[in-house]
Amino acid sequence: MQKTMGCPLCTARAAAVPRQPDTDGSYYHCRICDTIALCRRQTPSAQQERKRYLEHDNSHANEGYVRMFEDFIRRAVLPFCDEGKALDFGCGPGPVLGDLLSRSGFDTDLYDPFFFPGCEHRSASYDLITSTEVFEHLTSPADVLDQLCAVLRPGGFLALMTHLHPGVHHFADWWYHRDPTHVTFYSRDTVDWIADNWPLDLAFSDGEKLITYRRVTG
Repeated sequence: MQKTMGCPLCTARAAAVPRQPDTDGSYYHCRICDTIALCRRQTPSAQQERKRYLEHDNSHANEGYVRMFEDFIRRAVLPFCDEGKALDFGCGPGPVLGDLLSRSGFDTDLYDPFFFPGCEHRSASYDLITSTEVFEHLTSPADVLDQLCAVLRPGGFLALMTHLHPGVHHFADWWYHRDPTHVTFYSRDTVDWIADNWPLDLAFSDGEKLITYRRVTG
């Protein structure tokens, strides 16, 4: 009998991805929403996650990192929203994106469960929510989408950055799952599935890693 696991996005039964010699961990593919997720028993602990995040050079001194966020703002944010209250969800220890959003004119809150846990974002309301290099770390993305939609104003925008997987048959050779804190992966089909199942319209996707949704007004 084929091994299965509940999909962390849609809860359907996800089937085990055939193991490859150079692939660490056991992954499961959902045929409903096209999500691929690491076996829950193999996901890192909170302490392991925090240690890994502190190894990253996520600061203004890292010019490539800053340029990545400038490009994100230019392509996935400003064409749709250029003012208002913003939340950078999962900002990490060095809130570069939050600083750049503030410089662009947004009144920006920062939230990160490890580094900026004090933000009372659940009781606020936002015109823009950004979440970059976060969704691949989530073990419960459906709960996070519920949470973000609840505080995103109708007509507001949710702008995400996460690399989209190339398909289950190419997954073993894909570099993005080799980070041990990357546990859930989405595809172009997943991007559409989310729009169909949350009060979100897809405003933009580059088909690779940038996605912008608009909160449905009705």
